[in-house]
Amino acid sequence: MTKYIVFDNEGHTSDRYTIVDRISGNVFAACEQSNDAGVTGRYCGNCADHRVTLYGAGWRQMPLSQRIIMAETDNYVRNAQLNPDWLGKQLPWRYCPLSLQEYIATLDKMESNEAHRVIEMPQMGSERDGTPSKSAITQ
Repeated sequence: MTKYIVFDNEGHTSDRYTIVDRISGNVFAACEQSNDAGVTGRYCGNCADHRVTLYGAGWRQMPLSQRIIMAETDNYVRNAQLNPDWLGKQLPWRYCPLSLQEYIATLDKMESNEAHRVIEMPQMGSERDGTPSKSAITQ
C-alpha cells in the first residue's frame, strides 16, 4: 500500500496536485511555481475530522481510532477516483515530477504537528491560584 496518493487536475486550478496521506488522513494541496522554485504546498484538512464527536467541545472530544481514519481515508480516495472532475486523476508515483516527490518526502519526514497547524486543546480551570490550568483531555 502506498502511503501517499496524488491526484492531478492537470492545471485546472492553482493547486494542481492534491496529496492524501492514507495513514493519517491529512490532505495537502500543492502546486509547482516553476522548474526552479519547486513545489508550494498547504495543509487542507483531514478526511476523518467530521467523525470526531462534538468537534470543538474538548471535554467530549475523543481521538479517532486508526481503523476509522483508514476507512474514512479510503472512502475519500474512492470518491475521488470515481469522480475525476473533483480532485483530478490519480497520478502514479512514477509520473510525479521530481519536485513533487521531494515535497512528499519532506512531508514524510515532518512530525504531524509540523505538517499543519495544530489547534490547541481547550483548558479548564483558572490560573488565579498561581497553578497553571490543566488540559481538558488527559492522555
